[in-house]
Amino acid sequence: MKLKLLAAFTVISSLLPITAPLLRADEKAPEATEESSEDEPPAEPGEPEEPSEPDEPEGSGESEQPKLSPEQLQERFKKEAEQEKLEVGKMMKVFTSLEGAWTGSESLRYEENRLPEKNWKDEWEGKYTMGGRYFEMTGQTSGEDMNSAYKWICTWDASQKRYRAWYFGDNSQNEYSGKLSQDGKFVTWAVKSELNGSQSRFTMKAEGNRVKCHGTDVLSDGTLFSTQTSEYTRKRVEL
Repeated sequence: MKLKLLAAFTVISSLLPITAPLLRADEKAPEATEESSEDEPPAEPGEPEEPSEPDEPEGSGESEQPKLSPEQLQERFKKEAEQEKLEVGKMMKVFTSLEGAWTGSESLRYEENRLPEKNWKDEWEGKYTMGGRYFEMTGQTSGEDMNSAYKWICTWDASQKRYRAWYFGDNSQNEYSGKLSQDGKFVTWAVKSELNGSQSRFTMKAEGNRVKCHGTDVLSDGTLFSTQTSEYTRKRVEL
């Protein structure tokens, strides 16, 4: 279950004032003729020459939402929190089959005989925390140079609509993104290194008192680098 990664991974138009031509004191205003009246028909009494729309208060419009009172806001936040809690609870049920104490072994095989194959023992315990918002797996590996304590913290992110997991080990830490399988029985976890573009992916499938895991590490060019397999059995509960 403990997956080893390949690397620490933006016109103001000016309005010209329109002014009527000024008349000299010795000039009279031209009388209106039929010709001039055709060019510029006189305005109707009381009608402005340039009708304008009535001023509206800033921010008005049909799309503007009415302001909510503090009580209404509090009620809305409460409903949103309840909906999120229901969604998280539903999506976290996939980890129920991983509850309990488990023991087993893992093997790491490198492609093209890059390095010798490695094997080690692994024991871990899975449980829900924070009222079921998180599922944690805490374990310890032993054998060869694979002696290490670790912890996984998994959850469903309702805002991003995806599973998220954080791995913490003696010498490394990482964050994974997860996707639910089509049958809804397990999560496929993946992470991509920001350092070299390599990708790691793994699954944990539980069937009764057994759990099987499979993982791969792929280089940035698509070359398979290594494969991990592991099997676990549930520890007996002594009464």
